[in-house]
Amino acid sequence: MLRRLVDSHLAFRLLLALPWIGMLVQFARLHSWNLFIEQSGEWAVRMLILTLAVSPARILMKQLRMGPHWPTWLMKRRRELGMATFLYALLHLCLYLVREANLHVVLFDVRYSEYIMGWIGFVTLLALAITSNDASVHWLGTWWKPLQRLIYVSAFATFLHWYLIRQDHGGLWLHLLPLLALEGYRVMYNFGRPAGMKH
Repeated sequence: MLRRLVDSHLAFRLLLALPWIGMLVQFARLHSWNLFIEQSGEWAVRMLILTLAVSPARILMKQLRMGPHWPTWLMKRRRELGMATFLYALLHLCLYLVREANLHVVLFDVRYSEYIMGWIGFVTLLALAITSNDASVHWLGTWWKPLQRLIYVSAFATFLHWYLIRQDHGGLWLHLLPLLALEGYRVMYNFGRPAGMKH
């Protein structure tokens, strides 16, 4: 029973939706648009970090000889993590647009680098979300994998958006450092393994 629950994609999607439910309940109680916008942005970043962490975490699992199940399980959830990243980013953007409720204000904000970075982060996530399906993989062929590397552009723009728009950067580094450690491990692993060896 527990194994079936762990392997269930529906259960995993419900788990990814829990932060949204929590934010909605908190908003119904406090009616704070600013808090809702901040929290949705932070959860978008967390989902983005989890998505990026899949590949290095998978390598680490194999190095620790955790068996074939968990690395495979993790890889099968990467697409869902990517879609959750996009949906939380979409929620963040929609809340911002609803709060401003004025196109002139939105266009005025775009002149500033922190908002430009936010839009770049969202547009690249949108491109990834649109092509995150089997039909796009087939249609794009060899172009699909290079396109997916836009996630690094999105990550850079998103973290820069957070850095520029918030005065307190403690939360940013708390989120970023574990990802940098995992990515550093992956770089060292790839340089250290024999040429042609796949992970």
